[in-house]
Amino acid sequence: MPTEPARATADGRRTRGQQTRRRLLDAAMRVVGRDGPEGVTHRAVAAEAGVAKSLATYHFATIDELLVAALVECTEEYAQDLAESLPDTATPAELAGYLAASFNADREAWLGSYELLLHAARRPSLREAALAWSRWTARLARRYTDDPVAVDAFVSALDGAGLLALLSDRPIDADRLALLFDRLLTPPR
Repeated sequence: MPTEPARATADGRRTRGQQTRRRLLDAAMRVVGRDGPEGVTHRAVAAEAGVAKSLATYHFATIDELLVAALVECTEEYAQDLAESLPDTATPAELAGYLAASFNADREAWLGSYELLLHAARRPSLREAALAWSRWTARLARRYTDDPVAVDAFVSALDGAGLLALLSDRPIDADRLALLFDRLLTPPR
């Protein structure tokens, strides 16, 4: 049975390892946002995170493993942030306001996410992680409707609005997004 000091040492190493992993994932998303997926190397991510390259290769043996983990972490973190910030009872307009504010406040992070989603079209190892984003946005839509066509339309509209905002360098208009969400998610009267 491990002694108390041995457990504390193991827990400290585990905590430091988790912190390093988190720093590497955050750094990977910054590199993707700045340089695209092609710019992601163990060396570039380690330098961005301020750690030795050996730590990047220790935590992520391959670049695909790193990109998958970054995309999964990004989706899960965003879903958690939204769950903590916006109640399930939020209206489609409130959801639109939250999403627009998030996008407009951190375009680089969104650019990195979209870059990885598109990169997954050519990298089968990333596809499952990329599809998690669509499943998450579909769950958001199901807060308001059980119509599968409306859910698909919402997923497409949200991704399309984000992509168009990135292409135009203009912020997402929360009021216009609210009108779109209302049309897609509110049953006709």
